Amino acid sequence: MEKTVEELRKSEYHQQFARKLCAAFIAQQQGIRLDTAYKKVPDPIGDTWLIVAEFARAAALDDLSQQFPSPPLGPRLVV
Repeated sequence: MEKTVEELRKSEYHQQFARKLCAAFIAQQQGIRLDTAYKKVPDPIGDTWLIVAEFARAAALDDLSQQFPSPPLGPRLVV
């Protein structure tokens, strides 16, 4: 993990993403609608959900970079 828990706590992106992941988990576990589950998410969001959000973000970006590799920058040297 590249970010510290303190950085995750300060990140508005991670706060929102963690809240949505937590709500999705609650909705699935309790068999309720997502909007109802969103209301049940504790405030402030726990560090565990912030860490889960960072892992999910990193995994998604890693998967995208494998599917769509960026071309090398600059001229290629042929020896």
